[in-house]
Parts: sequence; C-alpha cells; structure tokens
Amino acid sequence: MADTPHTGTDTPAGTTAENQSHQHHHSHHGHHTGKRLRHFLRPDGRKVHIASSPDEANHMRRKLSAAEEKEDFDLVVHGSPEHIEALRHTHAHHTAHRRQLHQDHGDLAQEFERVIRDLDALSTELHMLTSHAVQLDANFSKYGYSAHLRTKEDFNTADPTDSSASSFSFDKETWNADRHHGASIRLYQKPIVRQYFHKGLLWRAKEAQEVASYELFIDLFYVGIIAITGDSAAEHPTGQSLLRFSITFIMGWKFWTDIGVLVSWFDSDDVVRRLSVLFLLTCLLGFTTNMVEAWERTYAPLVAFYLAARLFVATSFLWYAWIIPMVRGTMLGNGIIMLIPAALWIGSIHVEEPARQGLIWTAIMFDLFGQFSMMLLQRPGSPVSKFVPDWIKRSLEFFPATNIEHRIERTNAFVTLVFGSCVLGLLYQSNVEMGINAFFGKAVLGLIQAFVFNWIYFEIDSFNLHTHAIRRHAYSGK
Repeated sequence: MADTPHTGTDTPAGTTAENQSHQHHHSHHGHHTGKRLRHFLRPDGRKVHIASSPDEANHMRRKLSAAEEKEDFDLVVHGSPEHIEALRHTHAHHTAHRRQLHQDHGDLAQEFERVIRDLDALSTELHMLTSHAVQLDANFSKYGYSAHLRTKEDFNTADPTDSSASSFSFDKETWNADRHHGASIRLYQKPIVRQYFHKGLLWRAKEAQEVASYELFIDLFYVGIIAITGDSAAEHPTGQSLLRFSITFIMGWKFWTDIGVLVSWFDSDDVVRRLSVLFLLTCLLGFTTNMVEAWERTYAPLVAFYLAARLFVATSFLWYAWIIPMVRGTMLGNGIIMLIPAALWIGSIHVEEPARQGLIWTAIMFDLFGQFSMMLLQRPGSPVSKFVPDWIKRSLEFFPATNIEHRIERTNAFVTLVFGSCVLGLLYQSNVEMGINAFFGKAVLGLIQAFVFNWIYFEIDSFNLHTHAIRRHAYSGK
C-alpha cells in the first residue's frame, strides 16, 4: 500500500532507529546505528515505515494516515517479502550510486569513506560511554550515586572500525532477547561472573538481576525455621532456649546466604544450577526436621545435613576456581576457609555439653566472618592489607561482588513472607454470639503491628533518600 511522506532526501543517513528517547550529543553516521530500523527512504523519496507485527502495522497506519494525510508512504511488516524487496531495491540503488561516485571522484570518494569510518568508530565509542550512564541511571536514582561503579561490556563483538563488520551490525541485546524466546534451558552453561571488584572499582553487568523463582523456596523454608525454633524457644523462655535458638537460627541463615551468593555471584541459568539449588533445599529440609530434638537425640543428623550443604558450596567454589581463572584466587580462599569450620562441626558431634558450645561458636564465627576476612585481604586500605604478601594481593585482584538490587529484592521477598506468616497467625474462628471480644482485640493489635512494620520497612525506610544505606560507609554512615 502507498501511504508515507516524502522528505526530499535519498541518502541512507536518513534512516532512524528505535529507542530514541535517550538523546546524546553525537550522531551515528553511515548505516550501523546498532538499532533496528523503524523507517527508511526509497530512491524516489517515499518513506517506508516498518512495523514489528500486523497489529502494530494497523496501529501505525491509522496514526500515520491522520498525521500525514497529504503525503504517500509505504507500510510493511518486519521480515515480510515487501520489506525485503524494498530493502534490496534501495540497497541496489545506493550501491550503484556509490560505484558511480567512485568512478567520477575516485580519490575524493575514498577519502570521504575513510572520514565516515572514523566518525563511525568515534560515535560507537561515545554511544557505549553514554549507554553506561543510561543503564546505571536507574541504579543511581534508587540507591544513590557511586563514583566507583562501572558496567562491563561483552567484548566478543566485532571491531566497530571494520567496515565489513559494521555494515552488518545490529542491536545485540534486542537480538539475544528475541532469540531466547521459546528456547529450551541448557543442561550445563559455563558460569560467568556477574559483577566483581577490581582495584577499588565495581564492575557489573548493565542489566538488573531479578530474584529467581526457585530462590523463593528457601525463603519459605526459612520462615518455617523461624516459626519452629521460635515456638520451641517460647515454650521454655530460658537462657538455654535462647542459646539453642541462636545456634539453629544462624545455621539456617547460612543456607539462605549460601544460595544467595551462588546465584548473585555467578550467572549460569541451566539445569545444573537448579539441581544444585534443589540439593541445598533438600539438605535444608533434613536440617529442619531435626531441629526440635537436636539437643537431646538428633544433633548428629542436624550437623550432617548442615555440613552436606556447606561442603557442597565449598566444592562449588573450588569448581568455579578451576573454570574461571579471573577469580581463581578468591574462590580458592573462600573454599578453603569453609573447610575449617567443617572440622569443628564434626568435632562437636563427639563432644558433650558444655564443652560442645566452644566448638560450636568457634565454627559459627568462621562461618559468619570467613568471607569477610577474604574481603579484608582484598580491599585496598584495609588494616591487614599492608601485611599481605604481594603475590596474594595479585591473586585476589578480582573479587566477586554481590548485586545490591538482587540482595535487596530477595530480602524484601523474605520479609514479605514473614509478614504474611504473621497475618496468618492472627486468623481464628469464633463460636460466640458477640464477635468483638478480647481475642478479636488481640488479633487487631497484631494486624496493626504487622501493617506498621510493613509500612516502615517498604515505604518510610526508603522514602525521599538521596543515598541508600547500602551505598554508605560501613562505619561513618556517610
């Protein structure tokens, strides 16, 4: 159909790309803007508009007909025979025109093309730099600005200065997103580091990391752990009950953090990753079933399930150290540190109370602060860094980092489940004629408490903040 406006120019520089909402102070020359074309010009000046689907074509037809009643235009669906024919016809026209220019003005035409290639290379570099700012803008607006944050690119792309490669360039992100629609999940995919520290700078992927659906299973388990251990401690409100509650609570919390670390540090969306999470959840289930009677009869199986999960994570770290040389030193250090408390936990099985508590709390200190000690070795300016040999510093030059969006969203999901469990505990059935009584009043007070906590945690705590707490200094809070 004919329906698009005439602009009076027939150069390929007249093509435009989608996603023009982020304007920069540079323009792309030639034909590798890096984005899918939304319209282009035929040799006779007629504009060809490209729709991604028939539904979008109908919408564009109505919109263009109302806005450009006096002009003619062509409207095609992306990938249709009409679209391909129009592109081939226009491409043949400009190829013939280029050949004619080389015949008439050989040296001048070659110099002009060289200048265009140089401008394309500079424009691509400027686009990458400004694209970083655009991708991080949402992160900065929510969590505050950080001068030590950078985004890492996929360096497996073609050289933008190569004219043969640039003529076939496209929007890789859009292509990858479209290409994975309907694709089956892989059995195994080599993991990559999502984000890492290097010489004081945090390098991270541009895209935000979302909470995986299978991560919510451990949140459900952990809420159950809190309920079971809390009920057991509440039945006997003594110092010994508080001590036992603290031990089982911390051990259960390590399950939660270990899965979070594996998912946050490394990107490997495959079947092996899901089976690994399932194995950790199975260990957590076995751990949970042995909590109540752990201090009388089931302490050995409780520790056995806990160690099975911890040693599995340590083995995973050693595996990552072998296949990812960039973070080999860090992964070896983390894996070895996790083996030290494992020996203490095994020893605690063969020791009676109260001597057992010494081994338990020493192992807990290693479990809680083992990774923190590795960070002190790596972090520039730390109190212990000046005592660390240079060869160790070089091996720890790259250190995986936790994605703050993923950590905060996962914590929010866990807190939501806790509040939901609190609300479920308020529900009861009354068999008296007057429904408003002391029991109803207690339920209302509990509901108000859960509602206010939810309000404080999700709204007031993050309202009108210039810099999120996670961006602030660990000690000064600035």
